[in-house]
Amino acid sequence: MELAPLFDLRLRTPHLELRLGTPDEIDELGRLARHGIHPPEVMPFGVAWTDGFGEPTFADDFAAFHRDQLVNWNQDNWHLDLLVWADEVLVGNQELYGRAFRETRVVGSGSWLGAAHQGRGIGTEMRSAVLELAFVGLSAKAATSGWLEGNRASARVSEKLGYRETGVSEMSPRGVPVPHHDQRLERADWVCPVPVEIIGLEPALPLFGVG
Repeated sequence: MELAPLFDLRLRTPHLELRLGTPDEIDELGRLARHGIHPPEVMPFGVAWTDGFGEPTFADDFAAFHRDQLVNWNQDNWHLDLLVWADEVLVGNQELYGRAFRETRVVGSGSWLGAAHQGRGIGTEMRSAVLELAFVGLSAKAATSGWLEGNRASARVSEKLGYRETGVSEMSPRGVPVPHHDQRLERADWVCPVPVEIIGLEPALPLFGVG
């Protein structure tokens, strides 16, 4: 499958640009992660990938993860890994993914920001960008998300954007069960809080199983 159109896809908001990264930019993103995302005594992610910062293979594994999202791309199971720049400074990563998307029209998302860029509203703005892509660009019916108990920053973003809790499940990123608050946002409830410009989507629509 020819994935070139994905590299022309970009999302712009008043302060951010989101797009796929080059290999050098992904390496830079890995360095940003290693500078810190969260205190070591907490784990906000369902998979404890940040515990691998000290491993000698971390940089290679990090790059391979991003590369594999494209290698394994298909219309029914895609994972868009966008790098996020704020005023031309790389600040984090925003994911949007669809599983059996052509059938369900439901997307999921995940994100992180380097510690130095947190608390500035960037998290809300970058998730707004991918939700606008999902609902307006890809005609998604709903978006799911969630947050682990204790991750109030993620919870606040979901609350601001209109998600509703659908239940509480469990995840064990460090081997101990932690409550996970499952969230869902319906297209009818979506009101984008910031202007979002979606550039280069039309040639990429078939890759998302749209059109």
